[in-house]
Amino acid sequence: MTSSTRTLLHTVDGPNGSAALYEVVSPGQAQPSYEVEFGGTTTKFLSMGEAYIEAGQMSGTPT
Repeated sequence: MTSSTRTLLHTVDGPNGSAALYEVVSPGQAQPSYEVEFGGTTTKFLSMGEAYIEAGQMSGTPT
């Protein structure tokens, strides 16, 4: 069994802190999913655009 791979794509820095945007590829998954880590919490998204916008909102730097 192969595990998921998680790759850091971008870090958005702002007045509220830093939000890290990751691409997650799982075996058998047709398309990658995306995760944003901010303040000790990880939020999952289906699209990179949505994740990137949310990372900007969390960090306080609109993207």
